[in-house]
Amino acid sequence: MLMIIPETVSLLLFAIGLYGVMNSRVGIKMLISIEILINAAVLNLVVVAGTSMQPVVLAVMVIAVSAAESVVGVSILVAIYRRFGRVNLSLLSEMRD
Repeated sequence: MLMIIPETVSLLLFAIGLYGVMNSRVGIKMLISIEILINAAVLNLVVVAGTSMQPVVLAVMVIAVSAAESVVGVSILVAIYRRFGRVNLSLLSEMRD
């Protein structure tokens, strides 16, 4: 009974993140949605693991990789903004030129 609440929260977070990724064309919104997806997966991993310490260490590593992914994503968005003056992911095809 106690695992139902965290699993439901994880499912809702995953659904919110997936909705944001599918419906957003703005880069910052998409990065936030991806972070929500990753956090939902980490929450699910920790809840299912129970009292074992190994999944918690894995969750910390996933959070660290997620932070690095955010830094790379924001730097790409800054490059798009500097070149075009606005942040729209449809401009990525024009970055090759």
